[in-house]
Amino acid sequence: MKRLKADLHTHTADDPFDIIAYSAETLIDEAAEAGVEVLAITCHEFNAYSAYLSHYAHRRGVLLVPGMEKFVSGKHVVILNPHADHQQAHTFDDLRNVGRLDAAIVAPHPYYPSPNSLLGDLERNIDLFDAIEWSSLYLRSLNPNRRAARAARAHGLPLLGTSDTHALPYDDTTFSWIEAEPSIEGIIEAIRAGRVTVETRPKKTRTAARSAFGAVRGMVCEAMRA
Repeated sequence: MKRLKADLHTHTADDPFDIIAYSAETLIDEAAEAGVEVLAITCHEFNAYSAYLSHYAHRRGVLLVPGMEKFVSGKHVVILNPHADHQQAHTFDDLRNVGRLDAAIVAPHPYYPSPNSLLGDLERNIDLFDAIEWSSLYLRSLNPNRRAARAARAHGLPLLGTSDTHALPYDDTTFSWIEAEPSIEGIIEAIRAGRVTVETRPKKTRTAARSAFGAVRGMVCEAMRA
């Protein structure tokens, strides 16, 4: 096994529910420059993964993992290595009926003040999740991830540090170290087994403000396109 630097929640211009200016190739380039070895592009309701992007990432020393950020009962759920049946799941019961298959299911930004955050739906559906996200968007004095960490401890789930990138330059203030074989299957297995360590530091105020603006813009776009 290897200790791999991973970022498994990002967005690109392929996202049909957000306005993002940069391509998948540009994100891969910037993540590679930051030393990221495992990357997932998780557009809303769309799996951007392709053989072309996988090869492009491989040439930059990056393992690209398929992924998407689903709307499940109106809430965000990140599915890594999703099956086609996962893409047809629209409720928590739909997702439960499909099962995990070869995927890992992550609870993104569960307690952030947003209508698309899981909030109480996380614990009501905790059986569905393999990990809980520690999101990069926080300040030292304002950190909704603390509640996510308590939920992870209470339910014996790993925290998964991600950037939730919506804008460049790429910022690796939060990411994960994953002990895994460097393959898609290896990454999924490692997350399920809890071989994940979060490395994180608060964003600077200006960077956090830019990220928060992008998050609000994303929520507006989702509402307009729903």
